[in-house]
Amino acid sequence: MRKLFAAATIFLIFVLTACMTDSPAPITGTPRSRSFEISHVDASTQGEAVENYPMQVPVLFQIENTTRGIYEPSEGVYLGAWLAPHTSKRNFIDQTNKNHAVFVHEMYLCEEIPINWLLQCIAVLATPLFVVHPPQDENSEIPIGDKISHLAQRLGAFNLPMFVAFYPPGHGMIPQEYSVIFRYARALFLQHAPQVAFVWVAPGVESTTRNPFFPGHDAVDWVGVSLLAQRDNDGFVGDIIEQFTPFYHEFQAHHPMMVLPLGVSHFSRSDHIYHLQEAAAEILRTYQALAGFPRLGLVVYADAFRLAPATQDDFSVSTENDLISAYTKAIANMHFISILESDAPQEPGWARSAFTGYYWEGRIYVDTETLTTELSIPMPRTTIEMNGRIFTDAGRISGSGVTVSFCDIRHAILIEE
Repeated sequence: MRKLFAAATIFLIFVLTACMTDSPAPITGTPRSRSFEISHVDASTQGEAVENYPMQVPVLFQIENTTRGIYEPSEGVYLGAWLAPHTSKRNFIDQTNKNHAVFVHEMYLCEEIPINWLLQCIAVLATPLFVVHPPQDENSEIPIGDKISHLAQRLGAFNLPMFVAFYPPGHGMIPQEYSVIFRYARALFLQHAPQVAFVWVAPGVESTTRNPFFPGHDAVDWVGVSLLAQRDNDGFVGDIIEQFTPFYHEFQAHHPMMVLPLGVSHFSRSDHIYHLQEAAAEILRTYQALAGFPRLGLVVYADAFRLAPATQDDFSVSTENDLISAYTKAIANMHFISILESDAPQEPGWARSAFTGYYWEGRIYVDTETLTTELSIPMPRTTIEMNGRIFTDAGRISGSGVTVSFCDIRHAILIEE
């Protein structure tokens, strides 16, 4: 079995006065069963208890005048993979029965560009994503600006669409120093490599735009976050979707987002037991749920990564038949796309409501606050109470100029003009 080790230490570039402690929390989980009490709250109908369980799903509504980020897809989520350095991309594609739009290479600043790896990306029509860490040589006499400029010029010379996740968590800098370097690097890449989309990787899912390490909207093209579904002796720790949802709502109005990386553990040294079936089910659940986040533009699966924070878990899928089968089934959803859009049309986009809806016995129920607060649609006279909140049957939304439908691909309710 492939084991993941991240033992590399990143030396400080400048004299630091503090270290970053805002590290991502372990997240993910297994689905829970819930009971629901449903009652009509209009004047003529009494509440009734039900035996079956309505399906709680996200609600997406169209928004006008959206400005897409560089390489943000007009529809769908790019597939990405983070493989071991010498793993064949073609073999991984053959294993999963689907091309991947993005592959990841992890490197230190000042390392040479891996030409052979880059050519392999080009051969499979994939876009490279470079995760760039601070240089290891803290005693180098070369100014940091010159090192960043050299990297930008080298990548810009290829004249290809790329992503650069610059100085992800683990750099050891204080916020002020980090922001200055990040913004300076962004300026150099705009000058020398304008085809590179610049990615800020958040310290954790609890991060907001007020996080001291956020370098500013003008310096960021995409926002990334790591979602690693780790295990302890009692199973998965937390719930990956519940953790990601508030992070998504914080950034959806500003930037496209990527999960960098996503990993579901099937083995932990805390109990030294393989949990292949649980991991397979969680992979399927996670990808299905992530299709319901319209500004999530890229999901990179962590089959292997080198410099990431050390964990006790094995997240790989390519070495286990049960896991590669689950991953293959999960990404078969046509919402996950295999080729980069270099020029997506500027057309109406989608926002994810802060409130969920229900799909039950072929009928759609929308939270009344989605209508009144987010869409300025008058509340229908007939409503239904579900799990302590007030909903309306979508069939009763009349005269509002909207169409409500359920999308099997996104597993979500869609509200369109």
